[in-house]
Amino acid sequence: MSKHTNFRRHKMCGHDAEGLKNFWEKVIQEQTKQRESEESRLSKSALSKLRHEWTLRLEGRARQVQAQMKKQKERMMMLSIETLPSPDKTVA
Repeated sequence: MSKHTNFRRHKMCGHDAEGLKNFWEKVIQEQTKQRESEESRLSKSALSKLRHEWTLRLEGRARQVQAQMKKQKERMMMLSIETLPSPDKTVA
């Protein structure tokens, strides 16, 4: 760069800085208010309670199905043992 190039410096006076600060404080305040209202809405929502109830129901149903499958396997084992030919005790 040549030594004759002028650089403009933007000076910010106190009034501009204060206005900018107020602007960003308002933006932050609005976002905070929106976040808090959303959190409040979600905490009042029944959705999480319903999800928890359905999870408990599904877990109970899964346990019930597993127990039925286990009983069915046990019955099948008992049937297969009963259908085996018994050794003839009269033959020596």
